[in-house]
Amino acid sequence: MPWKNGGGTTRELLAWPTPADWIVRVSVADISASGPFSMFEGVDRWFAVLNGGDVALSTQGLAPRRLAASLDELHAFPGDAPTQCEAFGAATQDFNIMLRRARGTLRQSPLRQRPSLESSHGLVAVFAASPVTVRVGDGPACELGAMSLAWWRNAGRAPLRWRAHGAVRGWWLEASATG
Repeated sequence: MPWKNGGGTTRELLAWPTPADWIVRVSVADISASGPFSMFEGVDRWFAVLNGGDVALSTQGLAPRRLAASLDELHAFPGDAPTQCEAFGAATQDFNIMLRRARGTLRQSPLRQRPSLESSHGLVAVFAASPVTVRVGDGPACELGAMSLAWWRNAGRAPLRWRAHGAVRGWWLEASATG
């Protein structure tokens, strides 16, 4: 989907629980020019540069932050605060998570810092920026290619175990609906 400001495009990977009424939205975006981010009322956002040039995000009420593809931590900011993106050099490809804060909770962590995960959240996902092997419990291994998102709906909220094999760049996501 092209952006309204003409500065990039977005590919939605997941809208949970449904595309029309999402609590969590995960996407990959291509930024080709500096400009403002779209505002999303009541939404918290997380952002990382996957590849390409650095960007600086300036969000009202927060210190400006320069982001590069070498960083594993996701940058968190409120989606309902004006945010300006300054692109340095080459176009970038970026990872984005959005959460409707009144309707759910989200935890995220880098794969390199946490190769295994035990969770009973309603949704568990893994995004791999580079190829990774994931195993759920004692089940068979699943190979994920670069720029892949795999997710599990856990309606019964059963305790589940996941393990990522290989020191790769990516993130675990755990989300639950509230109320």
